[in-house]
Amino acid sequence: MPEFIDKNTLRKQMKQKRNTLNKEERIEAAEGCLQQLRQVPGYEQVSWMYCYMSYLSELDTRRMIEIFLKEGKRVAVPKVQGTEMDFYEILALSDCVNGAFGILEPTGDNEPITEAGWILMPGLAFDLQGNRLGYGGGFYDKYLEKQDNLVKIALAYDFQVIPTVSAEIFDQPVDYIVTPERIFKTKP
Repeated sequence: MPEFIDKNTLRKQMKQKRNTLNKEERIEAAEGCLQQLRQVPGYEQVSWMYCYMSYLSELDTRRMIEIFLKEGKRVAVPKVQGTEMDFYEILALSDCVNGAFGILEPTGDNEPITEAGWILMPGLAFDLQGNRLGYGGGFYDKYLEKQDNLVKIALAYDFQVIPTVSAEIFDQPVDYIVTPERIFKTKP
């Protein structure tokens, strides 16, 4: 890939590449990511998992969420309201319904969760400095500005890790990138 690619062009390229994966490849990639995630230091001890609800060809998190719950971890998933996003606890995937953008969101009117934990983040491309190319809405960046007690972990297909992702001053870098094959620690 060239040194610099326009963000919108890169988004389009990565979506196209993700969309070429068949169901079996996606299942295998999600399983590989879960196995790698379990190798990240602190996995056994972390109590709260803030996890995105996968959509379309994103790396699938549904089985991961079920496993986290079976392991006794507490799980919170995002809900978008206007331009803001907060995370709410779920006890099962059935606690979710279609919400903003057709993505599953938690039901109920519980208070948002603000406990320390790990946040598993989606994206379209990542670099080894922890820069993340999201979908352009800035929901995770805005959320993480006010929530600083989370270890930020990007879940990605291996091809989504590229040499350089253009970053803005407000972008929140991730601490780890977890792919089906590897774990990248982005900060010393």
